[in-house]
Amino acid sequence: MHRESSPDRELVADANLLTRLDRAPITRTLKIGIGVVVLVWLLESFDIGLVSVLIVVLGPEWQLTSAEIGMLGASGTVGLLLGMIPAGRMADRFGRKKVLIVGTIIFAVFTFLSAFSGNLTQLLVMRSIAGLGEGAIFPVPYLMISELINKERRGRVMGYAQWILNAGYTLPALIGLWAISTFEPTWSWRVASMIGGVPLLLIPVLAIWVPESPRYLLRSAEKLNKNHAHEARDKVRHLVEKIENEAGIDHDTTIVDQDIVNVLLARKEGSAGIGQLLRQPYLKRSLIAYAALTASFIVWYTMLTYAPKIFGMLGATQSNSLLYTGAMMLISAFGVFYQGRIADHRGRKPVFAAYMVIASVGLVLLTLEPVVGKTMVIIGAVAAAWFGLGSFAVPKMYMAEQYPTRLRGLGTSTGEMISRGLTGGILVALLPGLFAGFGVTIVLICAAVAMTLLALPMLFAGQETSGRNMEDLGTDLVLPEGKPSADASRSSAEL
Repeated sequence: MHRESSPDRELVADANLLTRLDRAPITRTLKIGIGVVVLVWLLESFDIGLVSVLIVVLGPEWQLTSAEIGMLGASGTVGLLLGMIPAGRMADRFGRKKVLIVGTIIFAVFTFLSAFSGNLTQLLVMRSIAGLGEGAIFPVPYLMISELINKERRGRVMGYAQWILNAGYTLPALIGLWAISTFEPTWSWRVASMIGGVPLLLIPVLAIWVPESPRYLLRSAEKLNKNHAHEARDKVRHLVEKIENEAGIDHDTTIVDQDIVNVLLARKEGSAGIGQLLRQPYLKRSLIAYAALTASFIVWYTMLTYAPKIFGMLGATQSNSLLYTGAMMLISAFGVFYQGRIADHRGRKPVFAAYMVIASVGLVLLTLEPVVGKTMVIIGAVAAAWFGLGSFAVPKMYMAEQYPTRLRGLGTSTGEMISRGLTGGILVALLPGLFAGFGVTIVLICAAVAMTLLALPMLFAGQETSGRNMEDLGTDLVLPEGKPSADASRSSAEL
């Protein structure tokens, strides 16, 4: 970083604010803001994981066929997919925070109302509408983390967030176990669904404590009239100065990262339509990032939706199946916690590849007790949970790191839609029939092979993103990859 003079004073002022934001540590304001966003994510995870309880209870209670169970398993994902692309576009256009609030209201209201469904059709409709809200929310936490947290800690904070989120997926299994033990089947699933309305209580907290993304505000200021642009920049300046005050850092209005200046100069001419995702370099980046996320979702949706059923097919009781599922989700929280930390130091690409390979081996061992013995099955289950279910910190952050601010919401929501559509939609709907036709072992071996193959493009052809600022990563300029300027490194060390 160095002192910069330029006739474009607004651009240099924006670069200064982004430079200062990127040097700032994680202070109280950031911890509270990100913490509230992650809490919403946590409660949303309960709603998504609730499907496993619905399948376990309503399968025999309503005498559902394999096809109907598949429809129930995929119902929330259908709405989620339909909501993602418009939500991502709206997040780029109207702000991350507004989309987060609206999405929370939608999914909480309709999850609560689903408790009063009288038949499968009504339940499918309610779950699908709730999924629309979930689709709006899903990309927002890692958009916020990537745009608020400094470049040295993005992966770590994403690991923290996913740690809480993955731990939250134990809640449906545990609450389902409690509901099944406490209530008759007619009411057990309804009580669990009613609990899904709790996020409505967080709306005032979201409005007060969560800051809007400073990168979004600065980008939007370029398109606003003078008064509104000044107001947007003031919000960013206030946030940056508040963080610096909490950290005991001076408000240095002269430092700028020249790479950020270069990107800000170039980005003014860029468009934000979906056609941009079909052009280079974003097409290649998208395909690689989406493949990586799909690899994680294969094991995720298979085990999240059907783990109780899989364990039941392997001989476990209904209660033990839910307990084993909860244990795997708990283990996965530790896997994702350490993945984010390691990826910041060792790189996103090698860490993710290692996770996928180990998870694939674990998934295969899970069903081979007659061949390898019970001890190896337990090791396989732990590996599948730690390295498979706990693999999301890297691919989610990696996807957000591929785009400029104007495309980040659209790019990430499109990736979520495609990867979840292939796995949470098509795969989840097909799995009951595949289990019936080919058996658990063959299906999980095929899943393991697919996971490994989908992780390879990121390892061999993806850009390494750890330790680089978001402006550098998102641009289509030809800038040195993975090599921050010497000035930037020096300033970072001094601070």
